[in-house]
Amino acid sequence: MARDLAHELATPHAEVLLARSEGRLIGIAAALARHPDPADPDPWIGLLMVDARLHSRGHGRRLAALVEDRLRAEGHTAVRLAVLDNNPKALAFWTALGYTTVAHRADHRLGRPCAVLRKQLTDGGPS
Repeated sequence: MARDLAHELATPHAEVLLARSEGRLIGIAAALARHPDPADPDPWIGLLMVDARLHSRGHGRRLAALVEDRLRAEGHTAVRLAVLDNNPKALAFWTALGYTTVAHRADHRLGRPCAVLRKQLTDGGPS
């Protein structure tokens, strides 16, 4: 987790949110206001993790909603993220939250196959 967080913090325009409950860290989310590819107009969720002992309690859903709310408040109309092809649980999580697959490609950092998902945050724009 520390390596993933360090990578996210080194990315320009990154914002990291820490989720706490009863005084302890339970999750983390990182959002990129601008993707490194200038042709990509949407911000990205680069990382969202919840303590594995606390899965299926709604923490991830609430953390994702907070990130989406922050991006919406900043005027963004959609958000993207990537899910590794070998992570069907993550794909199920994000699709349950309304994200749809818009592309398949290798991730930028390590070249691993992944699905790119997108969610419209406001009415009136393309999905």
